[in-house]
Amino acid sequence: MTPEGIFVVVLTVAVLILLFTEKATLDLLGFGIMILLVLGGQVMDLFRPDFDPDTQLLGAKEALAAFGTPALLTIAALFVVSEGLSRTGALEVLARLALRAARGRPRRLVLGLCLIAGGLSTVLNDTAVVLVLLPVAMDLARRSGISPSYLMIPLCYSALLGGMCTLVGTSTNLLVSDAAVRAGLAPMGMFEMSSVGVPLMLAGILFMAVFLRKLLPDRPSLTAMLGSSQLREYVTELSIGPSSPLIGRTFQEAFDKVRAQVVFFARGESMHWPPFYDEIIQPGDVVMLRGTADTILGLQEELGLRLFNEDRFDPRTMQLFELAVAPGSTMLGRRIKDLNLFRDYGVATVAVLRGSHHIREKASELPLQTGDLLLVVGDSAAQDRVRRASSDFYMLTGVDKGIFLRGLASRAFWITVAMVAGFSLISITGRTELLPFVAICSALGMIGAGCITARRAYRAIEWPVLIFIIGTLGLSMAMRNSGVANVAASSLVGALDGYGPFFVLAGLSAFCMVLTAIMSNNAVGVLVTPIAILAAREIAALHPELDGEHLARAFMLTVAFSASASFATYWGHQVNLMVYGPGGYKPADYLRAGLPMSLLAWAGIVFGVSWTMGLI
Repeated sequence: MTPEGIFVVVLTVAVLILLFTEKATLDLLGFGIMILLVLGGQVMDLFRPDFDPDTQLLGAKEALAAFGTPALLTIAALFVVSEGLSRTGALEVLARLALRAARGRPRRLVLGLCLIAGGLSTVLNDTAVVLVLLPVAMDLARRSGISPSYLMIPLCYSALLGGMCTLVGTSTNLLVSDAAVRAGLAPMGMFEMSSVGVPLMLAGILFMAVFLRKLLPDRPSLTAMLGSSQLREYVTELSIGPSSPLIGRTFQEAFDKVRAQVVFFARGESMHWPPFYDEIIQPGDVVMLRGTADTILGLQEELGLRLFNEDRFDPRTMQLFELAVAPGSTMLGRRIKDLNLFRDYGVATVAVLRGSHHIREKASELPLQTGDLLLVVGDSAAQDRVRRASSDFYMLTGVDKGIFLRGLASRAFWITVAMVAGFSLISITGRTELLPFVAICSALGMIGAGCITARRAYRAIEWPVLIFIIGTLGLSMAMRNSGVANVAASSLVGALDGYGPFFVLAGLSAFCMVLTAIMSNNAVGVLVTPIAILAAREIAALHPELDGEHLARAFMLTVAFSASASFATYWGHQVNLMVYGPGGYKPADYLRAGLPMSLLAWAGIVFGVSWTMGLI
């Protein structure tokens, strides 16, 4: 392998590690990849006596061209369209009408919810679909008396399956199609994936309605637990001020009648762990307490203390709700005490929940990770400010109050119908270069019709995700220019070609599904598609009876399907994270439910693509 190839491999491994450990934000990774590839290539070129500008690792013009990729423009516009539908309540109205037919029966509820989520996700952003249907599902669970944990995972899984059915079902499909065009293939058609995606979605939904309830826990959600007897516990932090009424009392005396448990207290740089005997509370002590949400909320009144950042609130007028840290959030890595949520949004941080692990450090010093849940308190105006202004968090409680423009729901609905019709016409006529223009016109239509303001449209676009996609596009181009893609394709073919193209396709699908469990599905699609196409052409060269371009298309579709099959981890896809708190789940719940779904999806993808493409 050339020095350029080694550099690309090292950079790819570093990106994977940073993604998995969440040591860097998505936008920082995207810009960093581009800068390192361009500057690193320039430095290596200086030491090459046979320098050829046409064989650069990644040229500056090539890097800048990634910012205007048609797929990227389409994805950005679809974010706006989905937000317009969400803000007007168009999706919620349709969902509530359709789910009424379930009549509260658990299997019917799961089946109806999954069919709606899957159907909507075929043409809309899956994140927007889950965000709108989440409060609907919570309300249905409450009215029917079943645990929300039976509905939340099926909701997000069906949204992922629905995204596999059409070109615009998920941003991954658009990026795979764009990568295929760069590799010399024809772009993907609007409904090219439907012959495999629709049966796969229906099979997955049927499996979830019949079997998945047996695999999911009967566990109350974070919201439901506020009124239950067996409550999940948060960890919060109390600072002992100079005028605290607790000064001079022992820890045992001060906290004897408080229902929260003292985990430890910090004095200066030292930590003190229980059991506590005659330790006297002193000014400046930081006490870590573990307790339920209502217990923590009452600490201010019981002890006369302030929580976390010393923002006082009146429990009689405030409401508790949870904020889940979104993937790619600009808050990742920042300490909880530095978030300034009270200053920016008017909400006070009460406590933090990180999985089911005991926190062995001061809560305010914790660097935020994806999936952390912040228990916060604020009035309705503060909730609106968080919901409208921040893309760093998913609000997991009270989201059903986020619909503001119900009178414009019909406008948003018909704009979306026109957009889908335009996409279909483009696909039939083969004028796929017009796809971004239709999407942009639809986004502008949402703004012009008053369904969403221009400022909100700008905020609806997930800029860190787009910037990271740009970085992965550059990394994909560098893999091709450096020969890494050829080496990877040859390795894949060499390992599995002896068993035939079907087994190479099966191995490719399994590789993508494992990779998408630990990193962005968009990144998997962008990076693996060129390798898959090269592998297909190499197999065709070894087997003259095979059509290389036909096989390359089969491999391209396999990558598109498999990159979206992220079921086994809650961090694998943002919709999985969105239901993590409302469903009251633990990481093991995703493994228990996700592994059977992954096996079902893998079998459906491998046999479905092979059958429709004539490989078996």
